[in-house]
Amino acid sequence: MEILASIKEFWTRLTCGARPCVFCEIASGVRKEEILYQDDEILAFHDIKPAAETHIMVIPARHIASVHTVTVDDYDLLLRMKAKALDLLKHFGHDVKASRLGFHVPPFNTVNHLHLHVLGGQFKSALRESKYEPGKIYYMELSQLLAKLEAKMELREK
Repeated sequence: MEILASIKEFWTRLTCGARPCVFCEIASGVRKEEILYQDDEILAFHDIKPAAETHIMVIPARHIASVHTVTVDDYDLLLRMKAKALDLLKHFGHDVKASRLGFHVPPFNTVNHLHLHVLGGQFKSALRESKYEPGKIYYMELSQLLAKLEAKMELREK
């Protein structure tokens, strides 16, 4: 586990570089953003370039670089992110079954800090919608990431 922690720390430094992580700055309060929800582990805010009627970002407060660096230890955190995303979709009057929850996969992400896109209602355009199409190599649905981690947890138990 110590090696894994070192790899995660290395990846965080590599992906953040000399430039501060904008989502870490929002989580710590350095950068001001209208926060829809915040606790010790997660926070939610509106996307600055919404692709749909409702486009919210739910992020972990601690830095996790991307879907590639998520581990089974992050499984419960992802479930909390999902629960909050569904609550917010309901709050904004959206059918959760018609909504999308997912992540962009590097190198197709714009910020190297794990962020769950929560999309509800009509998309602003077909082009914007295409960026969040399930099954594409650049977009991973939350359910896919959870299933991947569940498979790893099953292997661990054997």
